[in-house]
Amino acid sequence: MGIVSSIAVLEWAYGAIDNLCAADQKNHYTCPNGKVFFNASIIWGVIGPQRQFSHGQIYYGLLFFFIIGAVTPVINWLILKKWPNSPVKYLHWPVFFSGTGYIPPATPYNYTSYCAVGLFFGWWIEKKWFHWWSKYNYSLSAGLDIGLAWCSLIIFLCLSLTNTDFPSWWGNDVINTTLDTQVVTNIRHILKEGEAFGPSSW
Repeated sequence: MGIVSSIAVLEWAYGAIDNLCAADQKNHYTCPNGKVFFNASIIWGVIGPQRQFSHGQIYYGLLFFFIIGAVTPVINWLILKKWPNSPVKYLHWPVFFSGTGYIPPATPYNYTSYCAVGLFFGWWIEKKWFHWWSKYNYSLSAGLDIGLAWCSLIIFLCLSLTNTDFPSWWGNDVINTTLDTQVVTNIRHILKEGEAFGPSSW
């Protein structure tokens, strides 16, 4: 059922949304996830990792993060062996490193929302009302996920699809003033004629 509905929505979007995936698409349907996968296919397929990550190449330094990723959990383990009650016990390096890997296309706005909800329910509620937390926390998590899905569907069908203007106030407009949103004017560099991104030759 999920595959059928996904393909149906995709086919509908291709036919009904103008300038889909364009940088100046009026409803910001810019396809950030699709662009990430497209870029990854170019990097690993067309260009190849040897031309980017081997010794002397532009991204060679990134390979050292494999060493960092292997060593940091060992450092945590040694610290906790010496000081079992250290706050380091809450630091989970694989989650930290894999989480930051989602930043394109996710933004700091997404991460601050996750952190706020996580700290409130995973730390404060657990400390204050542990019995309630242990009984209902996973149910609450599932409820929040379902609520988000339903709200997204209702907002899309009732507001976006009908070209209704969404209520404008600071709480949902402030994100439009950040560099994350204003990519066309603030972040993206338009290449001049003869200019190239990355090395001039591979």
